Amino acid sequence: MKKYIFNTFYTLLILSGLCLQSCTELDLTQKDAANSGTWYQTKDQFRQSLNESYREVFWPLDEVYEGMDDDWQRRDVLNAIKAGNVSSEYAKSNTDWSNLYKGIARVLVVVNELENQTVLTEAESSQLLGEANFLRASFYSYLITHFGDVPFYEQELTVDESFEVARTPKEEIKLKLYEYYDNAAATLPVSYNGLQYATKGAAYAMKARLALYMGDFQIAATAAENCINLGEYELYEDYAELFEPTTKNSKETIFHIPRNTDLNIIRNDNVRDFLPRNHGGYAGRNPTWELLASYECVDGLPIDESPLFDPQNPFKNRDPRLLATIAPFGSLEDGDGLEPDSGSNFMDIEYNPHPNAKLVRDYENNIDIRNQDTRSIGAFAAFNGLLFKKGVTKDWKDYRTDPDLIIMRYADVLLMYAEAKIELNEIDQSVLNALNTVRDRAYANSPFTNPEITTTNQAELRYKVRNERRAELAFEGRRYMDLIRWRLAEKALTGYTYGLLNVTADANTDTPPTGPLMDNLVDKDLWFWGQTPQIDEDGLPDFTDLLNAGYCRTLNVTTFPERQYLFPIPEEDRLLNPNLTQNTGY
Repeated sequence: MKKYIFNTFYTLLILSGLCLQSCTELDLTQKDAANSGTWYQTKDQFRQSLNESYREVFWPLDEVYEGMDDDWQRRDVLNAIKAGNVSSEYAKSNTDWSNLYKGIARVLVVVNELENQTVLTEAESSQLLGEANFLRASFYSYLITHFGDVPFYEQELTVDESFEVARTPKEEIKLKLYEYYDNAAATLPVSYNGLQYATKGAAYAMKARLALYMGDFQIAATAAENCINLGEYELYEDYAELFEPTTKNSKETIFHIPRNTDLNIIRNDNVRDFLPRNHGGYAGRNPTWELLASYECVDGLPIDESPLFDPQNPFKNRDPRLLATIAPFGSLEDGDGLEPDSGSNFMDIEYNPHPNAKLVRDYENNIDIRNQDTRSIGAFAAFNGLLFKKGVTKDWKDYRTDPDLIIMRYADVLLMYAEAKIELNEIDQSVLNALNTVRDRAYANSPFTNPEITTTNQAELRYKVRNERRAELAFEGRRYMDLIRWRLAEKALTGYTYGLLNVTADANTDTPPTGPLMDNLVDKDLWFWGQTPQIDEDGLPDFTDLLNAGYCRTLNVTTFPERQYLFPIPEEDRLLNPNLTQNTGY
């Protein structure tokens, strides 16, 4: 019988005769890569088929849906994750499940055809199979780390089989994925001339990520070390510049999905939501106060221990990556002549959320303009006063920006290596070197010197590497799964989101303010934070004292029930296939 691969979701649509409009087309027959041997007559046709798997839709991130973690939020709107009401109809999990099985289906067609082809040399076939193994391992890796046990198959399924396939334990699946990555690493080149595809280093690095997520620290350490020992990658010199749209396929990039405005391949997660209102944006997606508080001071101490921290100038004397990630304001270092009510130049317009900053400077046109980024002027200015800066450049104002979608970069590999060795309690100079190499780059273009990590205490290093991952990888789609695998999601995502006090009653607000007013803070010279937040043993900030003192307000309540450590199996698939069991709690 001729075989086809069907995602059960697609089968349900066909059998029910529905015509469904969605952002993902129902294209079981690809226009550029047929699903039968009649297509695979040349190397180029094999190449085109695998190219389909490098589409962004098959490489989902965990933070593009209004803020799934404690690093960013969408004003006072809660994503289902932080609202604690994820169900089997949760849009993100259903979409990711559908897309990834669609990606697996396409790769398996190529794998099947490679077994019987006669048009490729042995070397060509081996390399393409290695690439296919890299792709299906990566797609399955996302599935088992997010959903747990999932349907797993290595051959194309018939329609009947797709109705009956059950979930395979993730502990079994991961062993096959390690094999796939090993095959990819053995057969893929270190680099390419011309067009770029998955490489040997990408296979090592993605294997390390999967192993770290699965708690297999020895495997993770070895894979990360193999990637490091290739000598192919270096840290890009400028941390801030690395994420700008003009920095393409840098020497730090191990695996990425390219974007190009000329080809209409752009960042499409509503970039206007990230832009300042003075630049025509909405300022609706914001870094959290928790993220702001998490960065160390330049003496290497957390803000509640460092004598350098000034709660009225929260950007002053801080890890330089903070100033590259969140648009700063106030004084930044001793002797700069700035005060807490000062702004800073962000894309040629001053950014200043201070309620008395009714006018700000347009440096490009050398004029003062009305400040739409303070809540004393605009009711929908950033509710917590913070804006993302990382990777945000003036081209975003055209809403067509094309920064690389970086799936894996070298700094992440160094941190994964350090973390795995720390968890193994195999702490040596290589661990400290990995951590300090990342930190050295962070401080390289600043007036400060990296306060090097020197401790070899396991508990202290665990704290350091976790905080280092948060500082280095903010806004890159990694924080959510870090919280999941560290079993900190219940703690970090249960509580409140915080924001600025309401402004005075004559401000441009939809409803009269209640509770403490901003004037109470400003008149006492306590702007921005009335006192220093506390940082707990897990590096998580606590704003309870500020709230009780009337220095801030809560925007909403967050909760993370234990069931959400795994996504639910989509209900649509379970209705079709009775062999698909559900994760606990859904």
